Amino acid sequence: SEHSVLKEFERQKAVERKSFGPTLEETLDYRRNPDAVWLATDMTDTALNKTEVLTAASYQVAELAAPITWSEGDEVKNPTENQKVALVKSLIENAINTHDDMIEQALFGTVTNKMLGFQNVLPDTGLGNPGGIDAATELWWQNYFGTFAADGSDIEAALSTAFITASKGSGSGLRPTLLFSGPGPYGLYNASLQTLQRFTSSKEADAGYEQLAFMTAKFVYSQYGGTRIYGINPKSFRLVISKDANRKLLEKVQIPTKVAWNRKVYTACQLVTNNKSRGFVLVQGV
Repeated sequence: SEHSVLKEFERQKAVERKSFGPTLEETLDYRRNPDAVWLATDMTDTALNKTEVLTAASYQVAELAAPITWSEGDEVKNPTENQKVALVKSLIENAINTHDDMIEQALFGTVTNKMLGFQNVLPDTGLGNPGGIDAATELWWQNYFGTFAADGSDIEAALSTAFITASKGSGSGLRPTLLFSGPGPYGLYNASLQTLQRFTSSKEADAGYEQLAFMTAKFVYSQYGGTRIYGINPKSFRLVISKDANRKLLEKVQIPTKVAWNRKVYTACQLVTNNKSRGFVLVQGV
């Protein structure tokens, strides 16, 4: 797989590597100061209440392991001096590619053994409780959700409404910068555009290859994406990976009772958001 969404996450700095604790905490500046007031006079009293405008979302750490196992016989049959394939090296490269493939696949799904997907973070109802915050109660945590027609006839209008709603203002620095979906919605959007609308910059157009964009956001697709279109800003949505366990290649260990060996590629990570209302999801209708 090309891992197109993961690559764009990296390009837009939506992948953050840092040291982990028992959980991942995201500080949220979730509301205006409730005691701010227009002064009636220059001596109007102001409140002395404790200012409480911050809270936190808490996420569990998800773990991914890609094991590789080979026998001593494999090495004997593939000696270094005349080997056609560097056996262990090839197994490790395959494990890393498998690892990246599984992360990209998980991003489009629901919870996979603690790993969140965008169906949890940006649910079709706008509700959900990623980070332990219930959007049914905390309305500021709700994300925009909508639909677009199966024939794509209203896809640009649907995207416009979603994009503008998530932006919350034309000068917003948190407006979506990345849209992603499966091949179906991507193809519908592509077919709806004129040639010069397809590019994010004149350089990309001059290069002679297709780079789809919507407004100021880049649009990519993945083989694992379904019929949903997601829109995010990397300041609000990130794939957080442990800098101490990022594709970490564990030690080679002999398997007890066998003349064989095992190593693992290991990563600790999680998909997090500190402002769910800044993203959107569009679901394909009938």
